[in-house]
Parts: sequence; structure tokens; C-alpha cells
Amino acid sequence: MPLVSKTVEVEAPAEAIMTIVADFEKYPEWNPEIKGCWILARYADGRPSQLRLDVEVQGQSGTFITAVYYPGENQIFTLLQQGDHFDKQEQKFSVVPLGATSLLTVDLDVETKLAIPAPMVKKAIGDTLDYLAGNLKSRAEQMAAGA
Repeated sequence: MPLVSKTVEVEAPAEAIMTIVADFEKYPEWNPEIKGCWILARYADGRPSQLRLDVEVQGQSGTFITAVYYPGENQIFTLLQQGDHFDKQEQKFSVVPLGATSLLTVDLDVETKLAIPAPMVKKAIGDTLDYLAGNLKSRAEQMAAGA
């Protein structure tokens, strides 16, 4: 499956966006598809290294165990270790600061367990990224405005 990517400009500093992305347990507050998120393990510095996410997407419930990596400044990468619906799920959040605004890019690469035509998977993942990036953008802009 090809990588799907979405970039949006966010009226918030990069640090604020990354704080939201890294606060995994609060994901259900801004992403209604995530029903719960629990930190299963942490690195020595306290940052989460493994998560459990319970999700419901388009009426389909699932549970995912995900490894979390921090490959660079303003980047968070997650890698599916175990889960429903996907054999592979890799997701990367990257933020480029532009002063008062930032560019948020979310990349997602998946392989489904069921035989689904690649164009259908790509469209569904594209729609998911639009939704995810839009919700994250809204959350960051609300927080930056003090709401």
C-alpha cells in the first residue's frame, strides 16, 4: 500500500502541536474515533514507548498495540505491533515551525488483513488523514487561542 500523507498549516506553535500529539491519553478528547488510550511502557526519560488504543472507525471496533518512537525534533512515529484490521500500520507526525504558525504533516502507511483493493484502502486512509489532521489542527488552534 502506498504511503498517504496530509499537510495542513496550523495557527499554533510547533511545541503546542507536539504537546497534543505526545499526550496520548487525551486523544479521545479530540479524536472521537479513539475510545481509549493507555500507556503500557515508557522509555527511561518517561516518554511513552508502547500504547494500547481502542478505536471505532466507521462502525468497526478494534484494539491496537503500538510502539512509539521519537526520530527527531518535532516528530513522533508509531508502529503497529499487534492489532485488528491491519497487518501493518505506520504513522508519523511531523511539525515544521513557521513562527506563529506551523506545518503539520501526518503520514500513514497501512496494509489491511482483508483483501481490499488498494484504491479503496488509499481513499479510506486519505479520508482518515483528512479527519485526523483537521481534528488535530482544531485542537491546537483552540488551545493556542486560550479556549
